[in-house]
Amino acid sequence: MSETKKLIFYIEDEKDLSEMVTLYLEKEGYSVCHFFSGEAFLDKIFSQQPDLILLDLMLPGIDGMELCRYLKRDPKLNKIPIIILTAKDDPIDVVLGLETGADDYIVKPFHPRELLARIKAVLRRRLSESTADHSLLKIGSLILDADNLTLIIGEDLIPLSWKEYRILEFLAKNKGKIITREQILNYAWGTDEFITDRTVDVYIANIRKKLGQHGERIVTIRGVGYKLDVE
Repeated sequence: MSETKKLIFYIEDEKDLSEMVTLYLEKEGYSVCHFFSGEAFLDKIFSQQPDLILLDLMLPGIDGMELCRYLKRDPKLNKIPIIILTAKDDPIDVVLGLETGADDYIVKPFHPRELLARIKAVLRRRLSESTADHSLLKIGSLILDADNLTLIIGEDLIPLSWKEYRILEFLAKNKGKIITREQILNYAWGTDEFITDRTVDVYIANIRKKLGQHGERIVTIRGVGYKLDVE
């Protein structure tokens, strides 16, 4: 029996580029559903969910950044991996793209082989993560819920992006230990992605905000990384 093709939803308003990418990925064995706008994509996403989303940032109507934020806020959609494709190559734009919860970020122009390699890496990593034995993880009075990507503080349920969850999970499993930024990068993104230390700092800042009064428990170790203090 042949393996079911992985389904990719591709949101891109450049006709020539979208046709080239779609044909290439279909030739490589993927099933691709292309949309010219975020609105058209949203009309489809609730009736059929893909294995991965390729998302352009510069879209008519709803832009890609807002679309990414929307997907990561929805508990039914937030585990679908997202790769952002964009002409914006400023480091700040890269950080903002990843901050929304995207799994990877590719700057145009790109070679189709690079895109294919990134897709395979993201799908491979997500498969290994989804088959791992996750359960509720307690951090003192806090609880991490992998199934719903939420942080439970008392009666409050705080939504997390997948990367925020992975970082908190890693800190929790190593609570009391000093963890380097490189270790966090390798755990949350994998060694096959080119993400900077600055990205880790941005995510830690966001996690601290979500932790509220518990945010100070994530201690910065200057020049090294972070440590999660035990209650």
